[in-house]
Amino acid sequence: MEVRKDQFHKGLMFGILVGIAWGLDGVLMGRIGTNPIFTDQALALSKGVSETSFAFSPLVTAFFHESFCFLWVALFLLFRKQLKHVFYLLVHTKKGRATALAAIVGSPVGMSAYLLGIKYATAPYASSISVIYPGVGAVLSYLILKEKLSLRSVIGIVISLFGSFMLGFNPSADVPDTFFKGIAFAAVAVLGWALEGVIIGFAMKHIKDEDDVQAAPQQLLCLRYFISMLSYAIIVLPFIKGYPMAGEIVSSGLVFQYAGIAILGAITYLSWYKAVDLIGAAMGTALNSTAALWTIIFSAVLFGNKITPSLLLWGIVIVTGVFIFAIDPKTWMKRKTE
Repeated sequence: MEVRKDQFHKGLMFGILVGIAWGLDGVLMGRIGTNPIFTDQALALSKGVSETSFAFSPLVTAFFHESFCFLWVALFLLFRKQLKHVFYLLVHTKKGRATALAAIVGSPVGMSAYLLGIKYATAPYASSISVIYPGVGAVLSYLILKEKLSLRSVIGIVISLFGSFMLGFNPSADVPDTFFKGIAFAAVAVLGWALEGVIIGFAMKHIKDEDDVQAAPQQLLCLRYFISMLSYAIIVLPFIKGYPMAGEIVSSGLVFQYAGIAILGAITYLSWYKAVDLIGAAMGTALNSTAALWTIIFSAVLFGNKITPSLLLWGIVIVTGVFIFAIDPKTWMKRKTE
């Protein structure tokens, strides 16, 4: 896929913003997960929470996260008089329906698995494993979308994946007993997000606008969150008997914290959709790998988590791989000459 220089620069900036926002989002979501309602089973049961919803509490928190993300994006589009068009896209266009499909694999599958990974393996490790998905997405993009991958790109992917692997499978001594259970959930998130990126990339680049209907990234994002919210509300929460816990989250005031964190989630996906639109699914999703390093940094700065040599070393390796993958030295040298 050929990308103009101005597109590349703008797409790169959006991709970097994705990593920062998503890293902070994961750390804050993990912090909320330490609330007694999620960790003290006796307390939770005394408040009418079922054992199933306690075990899968991250799915309840994912419902609030995705719902508030939808609310913020919807308000933004309402202010710009673009909200009505979101539902038109779903009903009347192939792009809209492709986005709905991407939302299902990306949120009820990917987001739920990611939050379960944070619960059982902690945020830095779950994040480091989850960022493997750009490599998986790049391979799928090559096979399905026919996006070209240079040797430099392949080398960058391999380095990033290797760093993620080493960081995830060289845990420190203080990791929880459920560490590998969390890693397994993070691996499921990898598959869900990789598929979501490929589907969005296909919708953006290979499905033509129908009847001169334009589908802006922020409109597709709003549609994505709408479908995600409905999936949790209608299918996921009833299945895990999660509404009593949802009620406790509201009555305890935790709901306001989710509302604030969701702003980061909205920024993350809006930037990601824009990056995919500008520079392709493979490169756009790869830049999200920097979230692994930002998660480590925010965990230490905000909550005093120890940065071990392993975390620092492999975090740097991940970022190095990402930039080898994303930045073509020839492009930068040519721009400098001009």
